[in-house]
Amino acid sequence: MVLVTMVALALVAAYWNFVYNPKAIELAALSGRVDTLEANNRQAKAEASKGNAEKLKVEAEQFARDLEVMRQLVPTGNEVPALLEQVSTAARRAGLDLATVQPEPVIEGQQFDTYRYKLAVTGGYHAVAEFLANVGSLTRIVAPVNLSLAPAANPNMDAVRRRPDGASAIDTRFEIQTYVARTSTVTRGGKS
Repeated sequence: MVLVTMVALALVAAYWNFVYNPKAIELAALSGRVDTLEANNRQAKAEASKGNAEKLKVEAEQFARDLEVMRQLVPTGNEVPALLEQVSTAARRAGLDLATVQPEPVIEGQQFDTYRYKLAVTGGYHAVAEFLANVGSLTRIVAPVNLSLAPAANPNMDAVRRRPDGASAIDTRFEIQTYVARTSTVTRGGKS
């Protein structure tokens, strides 16, 4: 009889630890989530009944405009040719020509991919500064990074080395990086 009682108590303890308790914890979490959602729904109904529906519409329209601006700054598609053309135009506006454009590997992120390119230009200090300012004012996010300045490499060419305004030419090497929004995120199972 004692053995049967001990086995029964062991079964009750096993049921409590392995079945009842985990389900009770899961049920409590779900109950808390349902309570939160119900409270949010009550608050939204109260706001709508107060006549704030117009305010919510205005906020939604503002969020839509903000989203459009973000899509312009960080597009959802890779627009490399257009970007490089804009950077080249920015250089020409400053009186410079791009000497090197070398793509770097793409850095993949959860929400954005980072596209990088090594660039080189030769010109006066002020022209290089104007070019970097032009790049910074493009319609999408383009960040010049890892800037390196050095005297022009060809000392035999006085026309290149010494500009008409008396300024020395400098070789400028740097990277530009831009961000492209990911259109779908990959889950752990490899499916989107």
